[in-house]
Amino acid sequence: MSDDNPCVGICQIDESGYCIGCGRSADEIFGETDSAVGGQDSATDSLKPVAGSPADASD
Repeated sequence: MSDDNPCVGICQIDESGYCIGCGRSADEIFGETDSAVGGQDSATDSLKPVAGSPADASD
């Protein structure tokens, strides 16, 4: 592990939402992946279906 990273290799989020190893919240560790900040679209909003994928099929 680097000096900048407080991770001690015990990655387990407790019931309060903080890692028992480093004490950081899940958002601090993994980043905010599901919520957009300031009205921005999330990364998955810009994805297009792949041709031939089940989402592209018409019944």
